Amino acid sequence: MTDSWQPFIFQILVVIFLIFLAVRSNRRHKAAVSRMEATFSAIMDELQAEKDRIRLIVDKTDDGLMVVDEHGRVQMINTAGMRLLGEEPLHNHELSELVRKVLSTRTRASLQIKLETPKRVPLNVYVTPLSDGALVVLHDLTEIMKTDSVRRDFVANVSHELRTPLASIKAMAETVVLRGRKNPEAAEEFGRKIMDEADRLTAISDDLLDLARIEANRPLQMEEFALLEVVQSVVSDLQAKANNKAIEVSVDVPDDLPITADRDAIYQILVNLVDNAIRYTRPGGSVTISAESDEAGVSIGVADTGIGIPEDELARIFERFYRVDKGRSRESGGTGLGLSIVKHLVEAHGGKIIVESTVGEGSTFTFTVPGSY
Repeated sequence: MTDSWQPFIFQILVVIFLIFLAVRSNRRHKAAVSRMEATFSAIMDELQAEKDRIRLIVDKTDDGLMVVDEHGRVQMINTAGMRLLGEEPLHNHELSELVRKVLSTRTRASLQIKLETPKRVPLNVYVTPLSDGALVVLHDLTEIMKTDSVRRDFVANVSHELRTPLASIKAMAETVVLRGRKNPEAAEEFGRKIMDEADRLTAISDDLLDLARIEANRPLQMEEFALLEVVQSVVSDLQAKANNKAIEVSVDVPDDLPITADRDAIYQILVNLVDNAIRYTRPGGSVTISAESDEAGVSIGVADTGIGIPEDELARIFERFYRVDKGRSRESGGTGLGLSIVKHLVEAHGGKIIVESTVGEGSTFTFTVPGSY
């Protein structure tokens, strides 16, 4: 009886063992699958993160970027591209023709175009073939052209400003040579005028050098000092010029007002502003230098009772060589660079300068110097 049950028991044990192996194998399989899923999920997360980083970089670039397929259909365009091209990126005929040409020839090409918009934005367009389409790069030339225009105007203005005194010097020198012996008094008069014109050329040259140094981002020598010391130095240096026109220069600056700035730069700013105030104030007028401080920094003002500046000229007075009254400015000895130097120096300190003016009543220039650096 016992022997007859042995094969049956053995079979049961085999079945149980196989079931055990199957369960164990299933558990291992599930663990392996779980590990594969975790690995795959991590890879997908990394790929998505990389895709997001690339998209962020593409969207943050200043250049417009656009990808088109082999049929010229837009597949991707970044924020700058949308801003430049709008809702219909290939609406511009020149642009669409350039893309079509690159897709057909599989050769890189570039073109300068102006968009058909009210602003007529100038663009440099570069198109590079891809394996299944093309990459379009759009570079906005507005600022470059504006800079080139400013540079051309500057060169033209410098040439004009130098030509005038040079022509005067040449004419007066010829007069001295031709008539000097016969008319010593005229020779002496023209000699003085030649010296004046030479001084004017020197002033223009000095201001140009100062402006070049400032625009080259010369490091400021920051220190804390009493503002009143610099103001008094400026007034002392310009007092004779003020006395010649019977102009009263008054100071309203606290004795204990400290300022953290480049001492020489603050002196140069104030010399230019006060000199201009005296130059354009009628005899018997007044110039006032004032200052106050708050948690934001120090605010310094130079006010005069001069001829004033027309409202439509205020936006341009800080341009190099720009003059409200060109003839009168040259006669008074100005180089046309003083206010440009002032603006650059103020901005180098992280401050701002504003002007308020009424024609016939006077002007007030106010600049700020932040309190911390």
